[in-house]
Amino acid sequence: MQNVAQPSMRAEIDYYNQRWRQFEFANLYSQERCVFILQALLELGLDKPRICDLGCGAGWLTNILSSFGPSVGVELSPDAVEVAKQRYPGAQFVCADATAWEPEAGSFDVVVSQEVIEHISDKPKYLSVVHRALRPGGYLLMTTPNLDVLNAIPDSERKSVWEIQPVELPVSRRQLTTLLRSAGFEIVKTSSAVRGCGRLGMHRLVNSHKLNKLMEQVGLHVAWSRWLLKRDFGMYLTTVAQRL
Repeated sequence: MQNVAQPSMRAEIDYYNQRWRQFEFANLYSQERCVFILQALLELGLDKPRICDLGCGAGWLTNILSSFGPSVGVELSPDAVEVAKQRYPGAQFVCADATAWEPEAGSFDVVVSQEVIEHISDKPKYLSVVHRALRPGGYLLMTTPNLDVLNAIPDSERKSVWEIQPVELPVSRRQLTTLLRSAGFEIVKTSSAVRGCGRLGMHRLVNSHKLNKLMEQVGLHVAWSRWLLKRDFGMYLTTVAQRL
């Protein structure tokens, strides 16, 4: 998959101001990623966790998270932050560059990163902010597009599942694991979400209509879907990592 040329910070801010001013509702993909984040949060078993939604966009997820613990959304777009403050008064919102923000060290139990790291040029710098924000032993809950699946989608179909933003630098599972370990995180749990997108190579086989119909007929469709998602055949990589 080709990368989009690096824009200026002003161009990024202008893009996200326009994008989030037009936001109305989260789509189905966003809902599925939200399910992962809420399920992961539940499994952590934390009581009233302090949560940071780093790169919160329109702030809808920050608002949901604020039902479970004090939550702060950090977003580059000042327009998005102003709108979020009006829509979601139960959460706190901060306008800042996620790679340059300086939270109080160890001030959060959980950092959520939903579809953000692929839009960051300096990924180690972004993860250093995550690391600083988390208390020792705190958790990062991350979703990001799966580069291996994106590369298995024909160019003619890619626009229907992939919105081109100013910075597009998606990663594979191997790349993400290396980044997280280098930044001082231990991988706790990995999987993926939204299957059935790839059409090339191995993805053509596992997503074929005939194979999936056979799995339904023999009563293995649910187990088959879970197996594929666990092995990162889903469109989005999902990760739980713990700060060391």
